[in-house]
Amino acid sequence: MDEKDVTVEAYADAISSFCRKAAPGPVALAGHSFGGYVALAFAERHPGLVVGLALVSSRAIADSDATRRGRDEMIGKVRAQGTAVLLPGLAERLVGPNADPKWRQAAKTLIENANPDAVIRGLRAMAARPDRSAILEDLRAPLLVLHGDEDGLIPVSEVARPENPRGPVTMTILPGVGHMPMWEAPEATARALVAWAKAAHGRP
Repeated sequence: MDEKDVTVEAYADAISSFCRKAAPGPVALAGHSFGGYVALAFAERHPGLVVGLALVSSRAIADSDATRRGRDEMIGKVRAQGTAVLLPGLAERLVGPNADPKWRQAAKTLIENANPDAVIRGLRAMAARPDRSAILEDLRAPLLVLHGDEDGLIPVSEVARPENPRGPVTMTILPGVGHMPMWEAPEATARALVAWAKAAHGRP
C-alpha cells in the first residue's frame, strides 16, 4: 500500500475486518496514543461494533497547523536519516521525568528498531486525521480517558473532555506519569482498564 493510502481510517477498517472474523459481535476497544486515533475512527465508522471506548495517552482533536508542519518536517528527516533522527528527544518525551531509567532506555530501543517506512506512514496518517471530538459526545457506551499528568507528547490539557456526553465517562489522570502509563504505572493502568471493560460488557 502506498504511504499516502495509509490513514487512521484504513487501520480502523482493518481492525473491523479482523474483529468480524475473529470474534463476531461488539467489542470494547482501547487505543494508546496513535491507537487512540484509530479507535476513534473505528467508533465513527463502525458504531454498531462498539460497546466501550478507551483513549490512553491520546486525544480527539486534530493536529494544529504547526503540528502538521512539524510532522511533515519529521517525515523528511526520517526518510533521509532513518529513525535515529528521532533521538534523543522522543525517547525523553515518551516517559515522565521521574520514570525508572529503564523505561527511557526501552523507549530508545523501540525507536532505534522502528521501521522508517512505518514511522513515515504513521506521521502522515496522524497529520491527516480530523477532529473527532463529536464522536465522544454521541458515544452511548462507557468511555475511559486515561492520561498521565506529565505526558510530554500529548499534554494533559489536550485530553478529551466531552461536555455533554450521552454515555458514562471515567477520567483517570495518573500523577507523575508520562506518555507510557502501562510502563510507568502498570497496576493503576490495569485497574482502570479492567473496570472500564467490565462496565462496557455489563459485568460487575
